Amino acid sequence: MTDPVEITIDELGGKGDGIAYHSAGSLYVPFALAGERVRVTPMGERGELEEVLEPSADRIAPVCPLFQTCGGCAMQHLAPPAYGAWKQALVRDALASRGFEDLPIAPLVATEPGKRRRAVLTARLIGRRLLFGYHEARSTRVVDVHHCPLLVPALNALLPKLADYLPLFMSKKNLARVTLLATHNGVDVSLDDVRDMRQGQDYLKAVEMAEALDLARLSANGETLLERRPPLLQMGGAEVSPPAGAFVQAEESAELAMAKLVLESVGDAKRVIDLFCGSGTFALRLARKAQVWALESEDAALKALERAWRFGDKLKGIKMERRDLFRRPLLAQEMKKFDALVFDPPRAGAKAQCEEIAKSKVPVVVAVSCNPGTLARDLRILVDGGYRIASVTPVDQFLYSPHVECVVTLTR
Repeated sequence: MTDPVEITIDELGGKGDGIAYHSAGSLYVPFALAGERVRVTPMGERGELEEVLEPSADRIAPVCPLFQTCGGCAMQHLAPPAYGAWKQALVRDALASRGFEDLPIAPLVATEPGKRRRAVLTARLIGRRLLFGYHEARSTRVVDVHHCPLLVPALNALLPKLADYLPLFMSKKNLARVTLLATHNGVDVSLDDVRDMRQGQDYLKAVEMAEALDLARLSANGETLLERRPPLLQMGGAEVSPPAGAFVQAEESAELAMAKLVLESVGDAKRVIDLFCGSGTFALRLARKAQVWALESEDAALKALERAWRFGDKLKGIKMERRDLFRRPLLAQEMKKFDALVFDPPRAGAKAQCEEIAKSKVPVVVAVSCNPGTLARDLRILVDGGYRIASVTPVDQFLYSPHVECVVTLTR
């Protein structure tokens, strides 16, 4: 085993690791900050932090005792001002890699611990012991989590109680995925890779669990087992019951911030296209003032959007279309007569779709992205097609992680 060495960290990398440059290359040290003198055990290109000899002025105490063991967070040890600057830099560097130098980046829209409403955890059964929590960093091992300071109180209250029931439903794999969503009407629990719980004693046990834990809805392997109350999220003037286990914005204040930016950018537009619309995060809010054409590939998400729109308060028309925008992007000629367009794709971005938007004459385009790298690629396509970037705002959707959301407004 390599002996520990003393090094100075030169800068903070994009994944949150401290980076030390030396003659043999670069050494990446998790949980080390720029400017610190540290003792490290080298392990190839990575180094295991043994001791901080000279701490940075930006180092603070983490909010969670599992920090550095649990892989859910990478940056609890960085003070808020430096943390915000680091997340700004993630966006700035990604844009610079595509030729957008010196582009003004707005300050990070911050979020707080204790506000995350959605979480995806892993349950692993080892003998008779259940581990229920997040994976260790760069490992398949599961860290048992009884309380997470990032989660809303309703989810933290549920964690230990749910762990008592999960062994009843584990499959032969002894490994299950658990998606939790705290809604205004109770917690929605979706289990994947568990036993078939639709019949007999397993179903009765599932009902017992849902009743005992006062769950709004319980689903297993993609099917709803029991809906005691519809799990509801407020989106503008409507209440949405999203599909079980589906993607929704993980943090409500981040969603509200992004929605505000989108609405401000769209302004008084009367006809708006919403691409990759999901269950209506933006479409339902846009429909307060505009006619909306909402496109999405997932049928369940569109059905949730339709139900919410039909029972919404003072909403204008929403035309909904199921469409795989990766295989069949909306064409430029289909965008005629629209005043604005919003797109919020998965992490892979929307290359093919942006090639069509770049050919269009839509006056305002708003890009929402959770991946600065693919966002920068897509923006390059739009700008080369004649658009101008008017604003770039990072939003801290995933607190203490290297991930950052971004809302970008472009004009013709």
